Amino acid sequence: MHKKWLLLITTLILLTGCNYQNPEDRTGFFYNTFVSPLDHLLHSLGHLYNGNYGFAIITIVLIVRIILLPFMVMQTKNLHMMREKTNIIKPKIDKIKSRIKNAEDQEEKNNAHQELVTTYKQFGISPWKSMLGCLPILVQIPLLFALIAVLKYPTAGGINAHPHFLWFNLTEPEIFITIIAAVIYFIQPIANLIHYPKGQRTPYYIMMIASPIFISFVALHSASALGLYWTFSGLFLIIQVHFAHQYYGKKARREARELAQRTGHLSEEEQHE
Repeated sequence: MHKKWLLLITTLILLTGCNYQNPEDRTGFFYNTFVSPLDHLLHSLGHLYNGNYGFAIITIVLIVRIILLPFMVMQTKNLHMMREKTNIIKPKIDKIKSRIKNAEDQEEKNNAHQELVTTYKQFGISPWKSMLGCLPILVQIPLLFALIAVLKYPTAGGINAHPHFLWFNLTEPEIFITIIAAVIYFIQPIANLIHYPKGQRTPYYIMMIASPIFISFVALHSASALGLYWTFSGLFLIIQVHFAHQYYGKKARREARELAQRTGHLSEEEQHE
């Protein structure tokens, strides 16, 4: 939840902080590293598709989602593995934490702490792994803002010369593609929350409201090409998230059970299943 808001807030700050309208302003590290290469890529794809910049933007969506796919897969895998392993050793962890809380001296507390660390290490549980979820956000921020800059301040020709795709003009705001993008990002959190216990779904309920509002606000004040990008990005993300959760959810349960059998943490009920 906090990572998602970090992306949204940072994007808004960047949107209000840079102006590449004049050619002489198109300089600096960010422009040369992110905006200019993406602008060249958009022009190259537009030329490849005979001036169809809608297909060019959809292709960029695919490229971005492929770049982010390993991070998303890693995050989903770690989520399920940590959850299943934590469920298995929860009774033992609760006992150790109780010993830490009720320790009569520092030595007893230190011994309990060490046992806790050893137990987590034995099952491969580490809080550092959850921090890997920040990587897609960190990668996405410069890519997203570079795309916004390319669409908001296009170089001569290109999308300005071939702005039409389906029923709308890619260089102007368009209400219907904005609505479609907002609906997609209303659905997208659902693809995540259905794989979480009910007690952990609140952040996704909030995102079901916050994401469409944010996307609608930005898209209505930007070229509709951005709404097109968000629409297909959201669709691909829903598909990726669904299959990643399905695969790694089953894999995590199987591997956690095997580990529990090897380490003697399997309950009597589970042993007779």
